[in-house]
Amino acid sequence: MKITAENAAACDVYVQFCFEGQPVSVPGEDGKIADAAIAKKEFEGKEGTQLLIRSAQGKRLLLGMGKEKEFGIDSLRVGAAKAACFARETNAKSMRFKYSKTAVLAAKGVRAYAQALTEGTLLSLYKFDKYKTGEEAQKQKEKKMSAVCIECSPSEKGEVWKAIAYACAVSEAANFARDVGNEAGNDAHPMEIAKKVSKMAKENGIKCRVLGKKECEREGMGLYLAVNAGSAHEPAFVVLEYSPKGAKGTVCLVGKGVTFDSGGISLKPSRDMEKMKHDKCGAAAVYGAVLAAAKLKLQLRIIGITPLVENLPSGSATKPGDIVKAMNGKTVEILNTDAEGRLILADALLYAQKYKPSAVVDLATLTGAVAVALGPHAAGVLGNNAGLIAKVKEAGENTHERVWELPLWKEYFEVTKGEFADIKNIGDGDAGTIVAAAFLGSFVDEKTPWAHIDIAATGYSYKPKGYNMQVGATGFGVRLLAHMLSAWKKSKKK
Repeated sequence: MKITAENAAACDVYVQFCFEGQPVSVPGEDGKIADAAIAKKEFEGKEGTQLLIRSAQGKRLLLGMGKEKEFGIDSLRVGAAKAACFARETNAKSMRFKYSKTAVLAAKGVRAYAQALTEGTLLSLYKFDKYKTGEEAQKQKEKKMSAVCIECSPSEKGEVWKAIAYACAVSEAANFARDVGNEAGNDAHPMEIAKKVSKMAKENGIKCRVLGKKECEREGMGLYLAVNAGSAHEPAFVVLEYSPKGAKGTVCLVGKGVTFDSGGISLKPSRDMEKMKHDKCGAAAVYGAVLAAAKLKLQLRIIGITPLVENLPSGSATKPGDIVKAMNGKTVEILNTDAEGRLILADALLYAQKYKPSAVVDLATLTGAVAVALGPHAAGVLGNNAGLIAKVKEAGENTHERVWELPLWKEYFEVTKGEFADIKNIGDGDAGTIVAAAFLGSFVDEKTPWAHIDIAATGYSYKPKGYNMQVGATGFGVRLLAHMLSAWKKSKKK
């Protein structure tokens, strides 16, 4: 689909944003229909409402944006998503957004305005339908738009084109992450995901190295390999490297990649277990972020590290009470095999520090406790560096992939001390999200700026809303990381 800034482009659906309490300017016969609906209070510009006008000129869709003083940039993404989904379902091939001065001012600039419209459009049109068959499925697959236009003044075109280019790159990357996150468990064994990622890397000038079981044994990754011990499929420790000429600084991104999580010997309840194919959404976000960096040609060396495993029960699986050694020699008592994400991340974080990075950020669908604490509206963020956490927060607010900081005091580290080993992989049941982060923090040098983002409640969703209309993986974290890395300045070490 082509997105442009050409005002004269003809279209099947013409989209106009309207604010509550403000006059609506619609010309010609369409204007008479709009005036009549407004007079009858059938349309008042309230948020979430819409008015469709059909005429000889085509379809005009008026979208209510609510009160201007309550307007946020994410409302534009949601508005664009509604318009795009409407256009697709009515078999429209083209759509144009009427220029809205009010929305541009509220968005604090035409660049942010155009970026939000582009992101809302592309993210909302994402479909994961590769397994759908039959006549109806084929009809749905054929519903595709070919062109979207964002109106602007001649003096604003340059900024709008930049915004479109940025948003297209980041949205494509987020949708790639969603593809990885949504892949069915039987087609998402670690090496299968590694092949898919290797192909993406090759096509985008990104180096990709895949460490198999033997290489990981040589590295001493006992925790990582312990999680995969019950699977018949080989693990794949994937390392991506985007390293442009003249790159300034190195940032490591680490993502949890459990391609299917049954819980292992500490077996999960059967209800909703099928959703554990999404336990690789942290890794997927890392793939998307590195892809976005390459497409945006960022002047920053970015290392993406994703330990891919299956966590399954079998005669060879790790058992509760087993003691395993990490890459740095630290011993871990595994009391619960369903607290596996922190085990593979520990070795991955140790591996990341070999690059002597300016910062390390990890993402993981790590704890159900974060959903209890924050619900589906924010991810939890914890770490050892206030400057880095501030960057994550700012990027989250800008992209609406919001995070909320939780404390990581020394008392939480005390909870992870082991009885028979240096450390244990669960606490006493309280503060689950924080204790999991404390476990990870035990494997990070205090001089290395580190942030942990728990996306267990935001990495996937089965309640379509806004511009995430496809159930499943949301791609959460890709846009946040792309924004943060685009504006990167080195964090001061402690």
